[in-house]
Amino acid sequence: MKSTAKTNDLSEALELLDQRTAQLEVINSVQEGLAANLDMQGIYNLLGNRIRELFDAQVESISIFDHQKGIEEFVYFFEDEKLIRPKPRPIDNFRKLLIKKKELICINENADDVWTQLTGEEPSVVPGTKLTRSALFVPITMSGEVQGYVSLQNVDREHAFSDSDVQLLSTLVNSMGLALENAKLFKETEERNSQLAVINSVQQGLVAEMDMMGIYNLVGDQIRDLFYAQVVGISIFDHENSIESFVYIFEDGRKIPTSSRPIDKFRALLIKKKELICINENADSVWTQLTGEEPTVVPGTKLTKSAVYVPMLVSNEVVGYISLQNVDREHAFSESDIQLLGTLVNSMSVALENAKLYNESEQRNAELAVINSVQQGLVAEMDLEGIYELVGNKIRDLFDAQVTGIYSFDLDKDIEHFHYLWEDGDRLYPDSRPLNEIRRWIIKNKKLWLINEDVNNEVYRMTGEMGEAVPGTRMPRSMLFVPLMIGNEVNGCVSLQNLDREHAFTESDVRLLSTLANSMTVALENARLFNETHRLLGETEQRNAELAVINSVQQGLVAEMDMQGIYDLVGEKIRELFDAQVTGIYSFDHKNGLEHFHYLFEDGKRMHPDPHPLNELKKWIIDNKKLLLINEDIDYELFKIIGHSAKPVPGTKRPKSVLFVPLMIGDEVNGCVTLQNLDKEHAFSESDVRLLSTLANSMTVALENARLFNETNRLLGETEQRNAELGVINSVQEGLVREMDMQTIYELVGNRMCEVLKTQTLMIRTFDHDKKLEIWEYAVENGERLLNEPRPFIWANKHLIKTKKPLLINKDYVETAKKYGDKEKGVSKGLPPKSAIFVPMLVGKQVMGSVSIQNLEKEDFFSESDLRLLTTLTNSMSVAIENARLFNETTRLLKETEQHATELQTVNNISKAMVAQLEFESLIKLVGDQMKDTFKADIVYLALHDRETNMLNFPYLHGEKSPP
Repeated sequence: MKSTAKTNDLSEALELLDQRTAQLEVINSVQEGLAANLDMQGIYNLLGNRIRELFDAQVESISIFDHQKGIEEFVYFFEDEKLIRPKPRPIDNFRKLLIKKKELICINENADDVWTQLTGEEPSVVPGTKLTRSALFVPITMSGEVQGYVSLQNVDREHAFSDSDVQLLSTLVNSMGLALENAKLFKETEERNSQLAVINSVQQGLVAEMDMMGIYNLVGDQIRDLFYAQVVGISIFDHENSIESFVYIFEDGRKIPTSSRPIDKFRALLIKKKELICINENADSVWTQLTGEEPTVVPGTKLTKSAVYVPMLVSNEVVGYISLQNVDREHAFSESDIQLLGTLVNSMSVALENAKLYNESEQRNAELAVINSVQQGLVAEMDLEGIYELVGNKIRDLFDAQVTGIYSFDLDKDIEHFHYLWEDGDRLYPDSRPLNEIRRWIIKNKKLWLINEDVNNEVYRMTGEMGEAVPGTRMPRSMLFVPLMIGNEVNGCVSLQNLDREHAFTESDVRLLSTLANSMTVALENARLFNETHRLLGETEQRNAELAVINSVQQGLVAEMDMQGIYDLVGEKIRELFDAQVTGIYSFDHKNGLEHFHYLFEDGKRMHPDPHPLNELKKWIIDNKKLLLINEDIDYELFKIIGHSAKPVPGTKRPKSVLFVPLMIGDEVNGCVTLQNLDKEHAFSESDVRLLSTLANSMTVALENARLFNETNRLLGETEQRNAELGVINSVQEGLVREMDMQTIYELVGNRMCEVLKTQTLMIRTFDHDKKLEIWEYAVENGERLLNEPRPFIWANKHLIKTKKPLLINKDYVETAKKYGDKEKGVSKGLPPKSAIFVPMLVGKQVMGSVSIQNLEKEDFFSESDLRLLTTLTNSMSVAIENARLFNETTRLLKETEQHATELQTVNNISKAMVAQLEFESLIKLVGDQMKDTFKADIVYLALHDRETNMLNFPYLHGEKSPP
């Protein structure tokens, strides 16, 4: 009987091997075909046809998802040997589930119910097909996203698809995914190469073209040759007058003459978005949705069905656009078309800007000559009024203006000063006056203001007030104001005014005056800085003295790594330097809302107040992250800041001058330094503020260095401990690598754990989950080995099995045990421990046992380091035990295999001999001898039963003893 079973197993194994070989041949043949095919539909057909040959299915389909449109397209669909071409349809809930899970779905029974359970809706079928009874859906994944699926469906029977079918189809679909990705890349590469050729040819033409109309014609003609569009147009915007001009427009091969027209809502949207707009379907409704009005067309052209509008960007401004329009069909322009058109438009924009710059260069050369002459004079001038005179005189010579003025603004006092003013050849010297609305507009908007007509109404429109002339002057008919800016602030302006005519100032005038104004601003700032430098030189000696103090403090801080020592060192130095009866250094505990007093002196006495809650003043410093200086009327100033007067620290007096400097780490205020004078106001100067701020910053750095130094020492100690732990782990693992006997592994790890962890009690237990018993493999208490019969799981092991996580108990052991379901006192025998660690032995996701260490005398005995080390050693032991189990299992199976082979060989030998031997006595002797040789037996006999006499005959005997 055993021999027959083994023979059947061998036959099944050979049959499975033949099946796997056939599958591999199929996979190889399909992959060879896919590798040679770069046409996507060819790939679908190749795989689809092969699937039809291989699987027992009435329906074979391949579908591709268009995620952007939310539809699926059937690229291959056969049912009952008939090719069906279903129309695209929206992606249903089942396909969405397939996309989300990115895993195959196999339905082999109760298809209707399973479908409803998965999707929440009744199953539906492609029109013209039947409802399935077995179905297999395998996703096609490319670049980590589900792009489609392959489906097999059997409409006749359930359980139509085996595990082997699922595995084979998955492999084929994965191969197809790679082939589709290759085909897609090949197609994109060919398209990119053709696009690059077009782009290169256009750019070569643009490089040589400096005439703007020539650029429009060159690009327009090239676009007409490249794209399938009845309308090709190029338009330019005049933003100042809000009109567009059609510089190139063709429809049906004819150039259409058009005039300029106002910029409509659609073009305004294009200018605002600065992005291309593509309309490939429902053009009328899309246009209305975008603009809120019915679409219009250029006179002499037709209404479009597909359109692409690509803006021309120069310096991040839309100066125009290129349009392709197809009046015959929707979806006329592909993504490749749009990409190529975008590249051509960008190239043209660059060429247009180059042409514009080239045409302006001659005019700019003349302007540069003027600018250079002015700047040469400014370089040598360091007197502010001299700069106003030099620039003002040059401006009078250059421009057609009866009025030339240069003004500066005092923004704090809201007035303007006249540094240079000429009208009709007379020099005027008006007094300073409040800023008018024109000046306020320039200051607010930070840009020049040109008014070339209808001055009074334009000023009223922009400011809400009528223009007003400087006393003794006339209202102009053209005005140009250019701001003088330092950084982002308007500090004055230059003005040209023509009293006789409108449109007196051109764009060239605006550009030249702006450049001269900028040059003058730089010269004025240089002169100011020159004067400031002389002033600062006078302060250098004072700063040197401050630096000497700072250096002496920093030298002391460099050598100090004790934080209180740093507070004392800086505090003592501050007391020596400043005129203050109170010197304090505090740190802030943000978590608990407290301030701590590290250094506090008042009137020569050291004080040690207890920490107390942060008051409103300290909260203000924390929130505003800046120093606070109050030199007079302290109660009033504090009331403005915090809403009430601050209470002094208990035992101290109310100051008359205070200075608080925050101690900051990064962007957080961690404390402050304070100076307080109890006797006089205005006790602290700007120099005091600067010096104390520097000392506070130096102390902050020193405190942080000390903190980091202490932290480094702590981490270094932990590192040394970790190295010691690793040494233990390595020594244990080296022993485990060589050991394949399970009990020896328990002994090795147990002994090493006892030695390293200095524990009173250590137990290693394995679990019999079927019988719900724990077996004690190794147990030591106070140096003595313990033995125990298998017993039911204790509460701790139940917890480990449930959570699969270690358990550290350093306090309240009995209460913890009750919390986790123990009904006794935490242990089955003796007294409960004070501290314990329980670590699960994990093999895969199953807890196969546990390791526990316990201390019977002390709480808080075990550290996180002990837990980490015990966990690592337990994991190493779990791996070693599993390796030993697998090794023993492999050895057992190998012996059984050898024994089975010997048995089969014996049976075969006897069978062959029996076939060749027909004489009865010879057969008996043959079988007996074979049994003796096979089993190495000392006694062998064969017995035959004679039914008539009911006697046993022994035709074969071997050995000294008689049969029983």
